[in-house]
Amino acid sequence: MDRAQTKKSMGLRLRIVAVLLLASLLPLALLGIGSWVVFGNMIEDKTLDLHRSVVQTHARSIDRYLAERVRVLDLLARSHSLEELESTDKLRLLLGQLNDSYDKAFIDLGLIGEDGRHLAYAGPYQLQDKNYLRARWFKDVMSRDTYVSDVFLGFRHVPHCVIAVKRRAGNQVWILRATINSYEFERLVQTGQIAKTGDAFVVNSTGQYQTPSRFGKVLEQSPIGSPHKHRGVREHRVYENGATLLRATTWLNAGRWMLVVQQSEAEVNEPVRHAMFSGILVILLAVAVVVTTAVLSTWHLTTRINRATAERDKLSLDLLRSAKLACLGEMSTGLAHEINNPLAIISAEQTNIADVAGELKPDTPGRNDLLESVERCKRQVIRCGGITAKMLQFGRKTDTKLRPTDVAPRLEEIVSLMNRQAQLRNIDLQLEVEPDLPKVLLDPNELEQVLVNLINNALYATSGGGRILVSAGRQGSDVILSVADTGSGISPEDLEKIFQPFFTTKAPGKGTGLGLSVCYGIVQGWGGTIEARSEPGKNTTMIVRLQIEKTENYNRRD
Repeated sequence: MDRAQTKKSMGLRLRIVAVLLLASLLPLALLGIGSWVVFGNMIEDKTLDLHRSVVQTHARSIDRYLAERVRVLDLLARSHSLEELESTDKLRLLLGQLNDSYDKAFIDLGLIGEDGRHLAYAGPYQLQDKNYLRARWFKDVMSRDTYVSDVFLGFRHVPHCVIAVKRRAGNQVWILRATINSYEFERLVQTGQIAKTGDAFVVNSTGQYQTPSRFGKVLEQSPIGSPHKHRGVREHRVYENGATLLRATTWLNAGRWMLVVQQSEAEVNEPVRHAMFSGILVILLAVAVVVTTAVLSTWHLTTRINRATAERDKLSLDLLRSAKLACLGEMSTGLAHEINNPLAIISAEQTNIADVAGELKPDTPGRNDLLESVERCKRQVIRCGGITAKMLQFGRKTDTKLRPTDVAPRLEEIVSLMNRQAQLRNIDLQLEVEPDLPKVLLDPNELEQVLVNLINNALYATSGGGRILVSAGRQGSDVILSVADTGSGISPEDLEKIFQPFFTTKAPGKGTGLGLSVCYGIVQGWGGTIEARSEPGKNTTMIVRLQIEKTENYNRRD
């Protein structure tokens, strides 16, 4: 297909694709926009509801935590008499039992009389002689039966929170007081932190931190100030530390503390963005399916048109190739007959020479060299006879006789034969053969013809000196024979035509253009493939690929 036909076909394809896409994508786009508007707001509301639910659940967990510790302290006070609790050893034993049951939830335990004086104390601080008559928490617990204090410093000068229960025994009033493990309580509160930017903390009614936050310590004044009382969970947006936060608050501890859970608004809305992104991916996937369907349908319709044109061009090319091959066959047949006649004469003469040399005495000077030259001539005559026989076979379309062949010794012989020519041209001809190569199914004489032809081409391309590497190795289920040179290379436009009959890149009179075409036919007859790889101005590699499986099948058949 020429450039004008290609351009016309491409224009037709683009017009069909454009019509199909317009008809398919317009309704899909309207559906996507509607879904974005309707479901986007719905998902955002559901996300905020989930955020409020998480905060409310966490507040209940904290209230249950405090109530449970108040109940266990109340149970302790009810189940023991004043006389038992006044024993320091007993109090230590009870403190140990509480911490075993509640994972070290209490720091100390103290029994305090109505005058504010310690009656007994168990814990790590020296508080036995301290009097709490003027302490705020003492006054509060005396006016109530149970009490959970704000965090304060007290005599120990360490931020802590106490819970206390008041009991009356006859005319005596006494208080059982315990200090909550601040670390455990703070860890409980901070489990309400949501994701990376989340922050969860507790403030009292004046806005003091009761647990630390990301930006404040215990007993410091929070930026919230004195919070207003409200029911349930309330949310509002605030701007702090360079970011917009979504802050959720709810009251706990009988309305004396406020739980604050805040998080970056962008992170709160991350599920919304994720859902929207998932929706966009679905839409994009649908668009991709529509586009793919439209393109494939168009290509299917137009390909049938192009196929008819391609078949017509292929038929013309096949006719031309058949004509060239027919001409090659006729010429090779005639050439083979012409060569066979002088070969017969040469063969007869070398036989005579061998007979004469054989009659010479063994110690005759030059006798052995003469016999060796005669034997070498004999081998080359046999080789030429094989080549002409193959040319006759090519012209007459006869079948090739193949047999399993060990290529290593054949390659050594061929490289040794061609090495003289390479040295004369200042070319380094080398051979690399992997050990234990399996046999491959081919004609040994044809192998010599193919390799000599490929090496001659490499010698021509590397006429200015260089290196030629003949190699053989196994690659998967194939044996690979290659001839690589460092010559002038082949241009990309010529690389596609080098196996065509009569095509040559050599200067006029230097080549017939039949060598690679014959090699191609021979390798195809073996059931293998031959290909060329080249970088213009740098190198060329001719690769022959032969299947080991064909040899194995041949052996099993025999």
